[in-house]
Amino acid sequence: MNKRVLGYVRVSKADRTRDTSLGIEAQRSAITRAAEAKGWTIVEWFEDDGLSGKDTNRPGLTAALAALRRHGKRNADGLVAAKLDRLSRSVIDFGELLERSRRQRWSIVVLDFDLDTSTAVGRMLAGVMVQFAQFEREVIGERTKAALAVKKAEGAQLGKPSQVPAEIQSRILQQHTAGLSLSAIARRLNEDGTPTQTGAGQWTHTVIGGVVRRWKESA
Repeated sequence: MNKRVLGYVRVSKADRTRDTSLGIEAQRSAITRAAEAKGWTIVEWFEDDGLSGKDTNRPGLTAALAALRRHGKRNADGLVAAKLDRLSRSVIDFGELLERSRRQRWSIVVLDFDLDTSTAVGRMLAGVMVQFAQFEREVIGERTKAALAVKKAEGAQLGKPSQVPAEIQSRILQQHTAGLSLSAIARRLNEDGTPTQTGAGQWTHTVIGGVVRRWKESA
């Protein structure tokens, strides 16, 4: 069966003046060679030029994920990247991409890791990476909670009282500490259906920023 894939390439501003093996054309060539060798058809390319991989909030990647989310209408079976850090530099973010691909029934291929989640071996490796991502989330959460507990024990006023429940504040701070942008955190809360402090409307980067700012002011 012919596998139809979307090609994804990315370079940061720093990559442009550094290692040519990370360049857009080098990534395209690697993906094209792999597709020819394996009999895949590349149906569309998505690109983020000059953007960091610190989070997944990038126009090109967002568009690719939206295309793969179109159940019954999508024209591709998976997403291919030449290198893991082109998709994400965060284990947590990559773990979430893997989980999303599993739920929506499309595959992720990363050439430098020889990872292909359409195969049994690829799914096993992906499972290990997801477990490691969960471990990292829990460690960050424990550190955040411990730091807040110390400040509370010292009698510190942790900023202006917030209407955001403590459990959600902890989640926001975990993700912020892990390197996610304010907009990315807001988007994830909305995607998960997490109710806002008023029970209506959508999470915004402004509200998330308020939680982070109060935490930093108390530091």
